[in-house]
Amino acid sequence: MKKIILTLVFIFVAQFNYANENDSLILDHARAASVEKNYDLAIKEYKKYIKSANAEDLKNVYIEIANCYFYKNDKNQAVKYIKEAITDYGLTENVFVYNQVIDPELSKYALSILYYDLEKMQNKYLATLE
Repeated sequence: MKKIILTLVFIFVAQFNYANENDSLILDHARAASVEKNYDLAIKEYKKYIKSANAEDLKNVYIEIANCYFYKNDKNQAVKYIKEAITDYGLTENVFVYNQVIDPELSKYALSILYYDLEKMQNKYLATLE
């Protein structure tokens, strides 16, 4: 019986490690595609990462997707992903302005669009924590 339990524990741990490594590979692939300016592939890979990742804090991934849309000149989608980073992951105004991931031009643009709704969106995030 002990051997069966130990085998099951080993399989579970191995599967968990494989999932983490696989998630990391997907994220690395998305970032490489973004650097190569293959934004469609990058967006696809980022979305795949979001679906498979067990990470609780994905705000930077959402920002990276927003950057890709912004570089594709799809500002509406870029702002949509910034909104999700705010409402789902608690992106604050300070992080918004000083975050090293977000493109500075996207930061200015999105902040100008979202400024008056920022507090309401942040309150929506805070409500999920209660």
